[in-house]
Amino acid sequence: MLKSRIKERKINPIVQNKLQKFFFDGTSRLTRRFPRAGSRFLDLTLQSMVGNPLLAALFYSHNRRVMQRLRSFQRFLVIPDTHIGDAVYSQSVLTGLRDFFPDAHVDYLANEAVYSLIEGNPEATRVLSFFSGSSFPSTSDLKTLQDLIQTERYDLCLNFSPFIKNKIVVPERWGILNFKTHGAVILRDERDASLVNHFSYQSYRFTRNLLALVATPVREERFQGVRLTLTDSAVEQARRFVCDVGLARGVPVILFNPDTASPFTRMPFEQQADLLRRLAALKVSILLGMGHTDAGIGVRLKASLPSFLSDQVKIIPVDLALDAYSALIDLCDVFISGDTGPLHLAAARKFSRTGRYTFRNRTAVLSFFGATPARMSGYDSFQPGYLPANQDAPSWSYTAGSPCRNISCLNKMYKTCPTVRCFEEVDMDGLVRRVSTYLESLAHQVPDRRESAFL
Repeated sequence: MLKSRIKERKINPIVQNKLQKFFFDGTSRLTRRFPRAGSRFLDLTLQSMVGNPLLAALFYSHNRRVMQRLRSFQRFLVIPDTHIGDAVYSQSVLTGLRDFFPDAHVDYLANEAVYSLIEGNPEATRVLSFFSGSSFPSTSDLKTLQDLIQTERYDLCLNFSPFIKNKIVVPERWGILNFKTHGAVILRDERDASLVNHFSYQSYRFTRNLLALVATPVREERFQGVRLTLTDSAVEQARRFVCDVGLARGVPVILFNPDTASPFTRMPFEQQADLLRRLAALKVSILLGMGHTDAGIGVRLKASLPSFLSDQVKIIPVDLALDAYSALIDLCDVFISGDTGPLHLAAARKFSRTGRYTFRNRTAVLSFFGATPARMSGYDSFQPGYLPANQDAPSWSYTAGSPCRNISCLNKMYKTCPTVRCFEEVDMDGLVRRVSTYLESLAHQVPDRRESAFL
């Protein structure tokens, strides 16, 4: 019976879920017809329904029953989502587990694309290169996951993937809990601007709250953000790239990522071109991502610049390995991006796997948001209710003006709005002023470890 269930999932689960497609198409149609009134109605209705304290209490009661049935807490499996950013920031679950069980066996699954960034995390017993690399778990992934759980006989599995149903991979006699049961708490906290509501922090809190039902922590809360563990090869690739493109010594470096996985989180081309032109006028060197989802967007943006500015913009090749890209971020003074996986790479603290290299961890992070809630995915050192980037530098989250943004936009993969209105109002002067003011503050600082990469 279990195998037959898995065989049913031969196509993309996002296509199969007709109910969600119908619902989010409906919310898109509503806000297209009535932008402001529709968005207010959806916020009021959905946050009141899904974020209802009674619903949160019901999920809590269910989770408590599961935890109290467990007889051992020696073997754990963490199943993050397959996407890059989710796999990175879900490492906070490891910290929550180690707060209670420092000697337990903890396995962490990782998408093949990000495995090299997470392998070496000291809070994981094993990091397993697992998911095949596509946006959603394949039939083969689900079957392999089922086999792994049956073989390893984990005491508790923590499932953070919205595309993996508990009953598909875990027989009822074993413990498994789903992060979706924490959704009511997240929506409830979103209404209180003073509460940190980042997915990474909420994943940590979810884990600690579960374990507190059955155990006493051995260390106090210590979550400050997540990490990346980089190889010497990644560092050397990043340094070779810097030398090959000929960045000028002593000039601030900005890494600008113009691409995101969804058009609802990607600032429109004309506005990004304006932002790039203004940044290039600051007398900086700019490393510009070529683009994956919107292929070639970086090349087109550079081509939009006047000739006297384009020479200081260097394109990052699309085939640069993700771990080398992460090491490259550490060599930059400012990282700029929308809501997408590389944002979480920039915010994470970098460590050397061999100990041979010492990272700067001084990259300021500026993120701009369209459809998705900034407090859930962004980083900010100054606004209440935000998680700061795990860097020794400031971070800022900026939310563009939109007449129709609402809580249903959180699920950007299902939205069907024919016109992207998520960035109708962008304070371009404010964005550039934030960057220029920060770079001016660096002008009188002594040269740091980055300089060795330019030699």
